Amino acid sequence: MQAQEPVALRGRVVDAVTRAPLEGAMVQLATTGRDDGPAVRTDAHGVWRLVARVPSGSGAPEAVRVFVRFLGYVPRTVTIDRLVLARGSETEIALSAVPLSLEQVVVTASRRPQRLADSPVPIELVSRADIERTGASDLASVLGEQIGVIPTAGHPSGSGVMLQGLAGERVLVLLDGRPLSGRNSNTFDLSRIPASIVERVEVIKGPQSTLYGSDAMGGVINIITRKPERGAPSFELGAMAGSQGRRDYTAQVEGQLANSLSAVANAGYRSVLLAPGVESSRGAYARRWDGLGTLHWQADNNLLVEASGMVVDEEQRWNEGLYYFGSNRQLDGRLGAVWTPGSMRITPSLHMSEYRHLRQRSTLASAPPTDSGPEIQRLIDGEILFSSAVGASGQHALDGGVQVRRDEIRSFEVRGRQRVTHSVEPYIQGTLGIGPVDIVPGLRLSWSEQWGTHWTPRVATLYRATPQLSFRASFGQGFRTPDFKEMYLSWANPIPGSSYAVHGNPDLEPERSRNLAASVEWSGERVYGRVQGFDNRFRNFIESQLIGDSIPPGSTSGTDHFAIYSYDNVDRGRTRGVDLDAGLSLGQMRVDGGYSYLDTEWLTTGEPLLGRPTHFVRLGVTTPLPFGIRASATGLYTGSAPVARDDAGRTTYQDAFTRLDLRLTRALAFGVELMAGADNLFDAHPTGWPGVAQRHLYMGVRWRVQETGSGR
Repeated sequence: MQAQEPVALRGRVVDAVTRAPLEGAMVQLATTGRDDGPAVRTDAHGVWRLVARVPSGSGAPEAVRVFVRFLGYVPRTVTIDRLVLARGSETEIALSAVPLSLEQVVVTASRRPQRLADSPVPIELVSRADIERTGASDLASVLGEQIGVIPTAGHPSGSGVMLQGLAGERVLVLLDGRPLSGRNSNTFDLSRIPASIVERVEVIKGPQSTLYGSDAMGGVINIITRKPERGAPSFELGAMAGSQGRRDYTAQVEGQLANSLSAVANAGYRSVLLAPGVESSRGAYARRWDGLGTLHWQADNNLLVEASGMVVDEEQRWNEGLYYFGSNRQLDGRLGAVWTPGSMRITPSLHMSEYRHLRQRSTLASAPPTDSGPEIQRLIDGEILFSSAVGASGQHALDGGVQVRRDEIRSFEVRGRQRVTHSVEPYIQGTLGIGPVDIVPGLRLSWSEQWGTHWTPRVATLYRATPQLSFRASFGQGFRTPDFKEMYLSWANPIPGSSYAVHGNPDLEPERSRNLAASVEWSGERVYGRVQGFDNRFRNFIESQLIGDSIPPGSTSGTDHFAIYSYDNVDRGRTRGVDLDAGLSLGQMRVDGGYSYLDTEWLTTGEPLLGRPTHFVRLGVTTPLPFGIRASATGLYTGSAPVARDDAGRTTYQDAFTRLDLRLTRALAFGVELMAGADNLFDAHPTGWPGVAQRHLYMGVRWRVQETGSGR
């Protein structure tokens, strides 16, 4: 038998593009041509150490092989020369990320953790790395670069999105799975959410009313915040400065407070001389303070208790003949638990979301005093979810839950000053596994004191033809109940020359839709691609209508009229299209992109819906450059879109435009990283198109510190 000697192996595993350490990567000694030797995992710094016995003496191999694998990365076998071992040098092993890892865990499609490969409907996943590559300080700027996500402008300000051609009031925004209050004129301003608190975003296009109830007709955007990690504490500080007066400052600390207690806290300040969704920068600014705190208590192996809270305080100003001011405060808090007795998973939670909004206007650059008080929107809900594997093989599953909810608004613009409604909504969803096929039917019962009972069914099918190739199809219904403003608004704009009033309609009916979608997806180690087609049909859509127009007696000016608008269930239509996503990993270079085609129509008139471009193209490249620099470039092409229609039915179209974003980063010693970039490099600035600002240049620094200590 050949003699053996102990050899100390030491190295570091990093991401091939970002050079960030990969914690938890498996490093295994390869013996006798097989990867069956002793193994270790990397620590928080990506470092691994392994003492192994290898053949010695004459005929001993001149090198040692190790096999390295990590979730979401291409496995790699590395040969380490014996001379390197003799010097005790650290071997750096760079792993290339797969374009899309189907092993990633998502929670939105079934309201429980599951592999991306097992999701019954397609999910667009925006990772923390994707967010950092954009250089954006808010979530609206991040989502505006995704395929099939169309930016919209709020009224009077704000940045929302459309999914599958359905506008923001029909897109449900969630924070860690719970709905957020805070819509102005039906648009939730996604620029309010700081990018620094987001770990990932899960986007599902198409109706999700079966799982989430009203407002999810167009889809769901689930914002997953950064969670505390057990182990040694870490710190992160960041600062960014740019044109248009941009100033961003962020700070985060996380770590283990006790054996079973861990926490993360994030605070930030953002300011820019622009108002979200407002084209003109004259006299404009937006200033925001934000904070997030999350606490995890691992009571035992089967019980995790979580408490979290978020606050965003913002001030806005812009000028459109008069100065307009918006003073807003977003509060969100949640207390929940995850209990896993046996194969069951039970998740109770109590949640509150509140939004305070004060809107003012003045001829002066400072906000006038007011005695009207802010508008308050408040949502309180309690929920209990359960899931369980069913059957001896565990291939079947049963998911369900019930939500009890209270919605309230207090506003001087609402008749009666205060409106409250309560609802109870149970749902159930099953997964029937038959070999490579999953059939997933679901049903939700929505009851409210305002609208009575509504049933929302859905059925989805997943077929895994091979480990790399999957087919999905679904048919579902969606609905949206009218909001308080659409039913009870009483608001007037008595400005000479543009006077009008808007009154709510308490006789409105809920909007309804149905959706048919199908997709095919291929995910390999180097290449990823997905094609998804969809068809939405909707009816009872709520739109504002001119119901009266008067001219004061004795007026000689055609501009002195006073128009009166209200809401009605007047429209029905369709949206249909195709989204294509693809990605390619070429060593240390990553290329990804996609194409979106959208066709819309008001069935009552045959005219296209406004604000929806027919074509959208995205292409992104991330690659290392000399001197340790990493570069990211993203090109966005937005096709022409109808943006206005006059009384004679003539439609005005916005010209197509192309936007190019660039970003450079350079890692230095001691966890310091420098960054610089340019958004909209060619200054494409189409008039009236939301989400596109003038050319923006920025630079910044980030410092990350990971204390040494025991790993997770």
